[in-house]
Amino acid sequence: MADSADAGYSSDWVGEAGLDLDVGYCITFVRGVGPREALHRLGVSDAAIRTATWTEFAAQNRQRELTRLTPGVAAAFVMGAHVVLVEDIGYWGRLPEWAEPVSRGTETLNVYLSPTSQVEELTIYRDGKSVAFISGDEPEVIEGSDAELAGRLIELTFDALQPWNENDAAPEDFGDGRVDLLQVACGYLGLQPEVADISGPVVGALVEYRS
Repeated sequence: MADSADAGYSSDWVGEAGLDLDVGYCITFVRGVGPREALHRLGVSDAAIRTATWTEFAAQNRQRELTRLTPGVAAAFVMGAHVVLVEDIGYWGRLPEWAEPVSRGTETLNVYLSPTSQVEELTIYRDGKSVAFISGDEPEVIEGSDAELAGRLIELTFDALQPWNENDAAPEDFGDGRVDLLQVACGYLGLQPEVADISGPVVGALVEYRS
């Protein structure tokens, strides 16, 4: 995993070359908790957890029959002191009923991309309580009572401001572009994930979501 500040952030790890999560995702960063424990806190049973690559999990998931529940994958990648819980087209990590126990005794950041609206959301939990929220529709608005945290997040949102189209000029304000909230989360945590970080075997499970 790259840790040089000069290397810069790249979204390749969630793109086609990496996890291929362009449809939607729910990604939760957890500090100081092991991967199995993080999955348990998310509600995944120990019996369901096994080790495979993300590509293998995704291939097996595509072969599952559709029922009234939506099949998905949840996996726990280790990146330095953090576990990165990835749910493809999932949503458990953004719901208080799961996010609160996942953040017990620590701090977590959740970034959710809606598969329908394609709007991102970022939520920070500390020891079971939500302390900050950002919507991709209004990234300049930081909800929460911690002024120091809000100041840090607004700096990171400016850093993550991108043009709507890659050939457009760099935007000067939020109305002229979009903010990558995954970049905001990684900047806050000092992480620069690379494709190599998510290419090897990982502990995870095939799961089911209510539609």
